[in-house]
Amino acid sequence: MDPGTALSRRSRAAAPAPPPRSIPTSHPVQASYERPLAGIALTSLLMAVDVALDIGTSHTRLATSQRGVLFDEPTMVAIDTNTGVVVEVGHGALDLVGRTSRHVIVFRPFNQGATVDFDVTSRLIASLFDRAGVSKMSRARVVMSVPSLATAIERRALRQAAIQAGAREVSLVEAPLAAAIGLGLPVQDPVGSAVALLGAGASEAAVISLGGIVTGATRRLGGNDVDAAIATSLRLHLGVVVAPSVVEMLKCTLGSALGRTAGLSEVVLARSVDRGELVEVEVSAELVNSAAYDVLNSTVRMIQECLSDTPPDLSQDVSARGMTLVGGQANLRDVDELVATATGVEVNVANQADLVVIQGLQACLEEMASLHALFRSADR
Repeated sequence: MDPGTALSRRSRAAAPAPPPRSIPTSHPVQASYERPLAGIALTSLLMAVDVALDIGTSHTRLATSQRGVLFDEPTMVAIDTNTGVVVEVGHGALDLVGRTSRHVIVFRPFNQGATVDFDVTSRLIASLFDRAGVSKMSRARVVMSVPSLATAIERRALRQAAIQAGAREVSLVEAPLAAAIGLGLPVQDPVGSAVALLGAGASEAAVISLGGIVTGATRRLGGNDVDAAIATSLRLHLGVVVAPSVVEMLKCTLGSALGRTAGLSEVVLARSVDRGELVEVEVSAELVNSAAYDVLNSTVRMIQECLSDTPPDLSQDVSARGMTLVGGQANLRDVDELVATATGVEVNVANQADLVVIQGLQACLEEMASLHALFRSADR
């Protein structure tokens, strides 16, 4: 072999291998730790997120087992009808009422405890997930409350709205059960526990034992009906129209289930019906209480029906343990005394009565395995 040829072969064999091609920093595929995805919570990148969701007629609340209650705002959605884009939700949408252009409409997707607009409900849930940092990539497991009076179609619509918004799995818990869990009552023991949920669009009373509702009664009326009755009385007796926030203020300030606010009054700014002028009117407590009487009377009859159908053994438990009122309307002055007088049962109003349901759902997130039977019973 020629010496020059052998030398050239040895040189080629000793040549170092070319360095591996490195991925450029602008390459679209990168590790998540190099460039975090904007707008997505860290938990959604690492693990599935469990979410508790309580969509009521008046307010919506969202919580996670790790971070607690993240959203507690009005159930309202402002949508641009030209583009279909959600402009605001919650307090932001409430502030837009009466102040938007024609193509921006504020919706209330829930009425009397039921979904009245499937698409808007799905957009609301998707906006809540976005605020909580829950993306569709996380495929969240969701536990939602549902009124015990909801039909199978209403339950299916609520579940499908959450799935369309990005949930992987949706479990429904009936609101009285969720409230009892939030109160720390022994719902899975053979003991009767009585709860009355007085909401904005629906009212429910239930006696719970062994993980289920033994007897219950419902009405599709609540705090919103009281507001509507007060607004109607103002228009008929005083000839004025006021803002919904003013009606709510009058109910909270002058309202009493037993009429103990007689003699009190409030001066508010209103618009006259005949001329459309801004006027100041004095609203008496008697007008407010008379307007709320029919709704409160119907609520009391509902609770009486529930207790009258309770089996004797559980009735003894209710008589010994009493009944707890939850929900926004439970904060109305003297409503607990009104129910106690009508039923002969000791009645208490829960602390933070409007947050009891979401607290119960949050507890369900932490005990999903042991409470799975409750989910199955509500998914019917």
